[in-house]
Amino acid sequence: MYDTSQFATAMLALVFTGGLLVTGQLFIEQRAQRDIVYATTHLLRPI
Repeated sequence: MYDTSQFATAMLALVFTGGLLVTGQLFIEQRAQRDIVYATTHLLRPI
């Protein structure tokens, strides 16, 4: 019984960690894309 509970807790920790890694990566990619759009529209205006 104890081993099953420990295994379930470990699996939950792995799923949670994987979810954080995926959402963090998506956030970073989205922010990088948004920064590129901002730079091209505000900083590199044609003179």
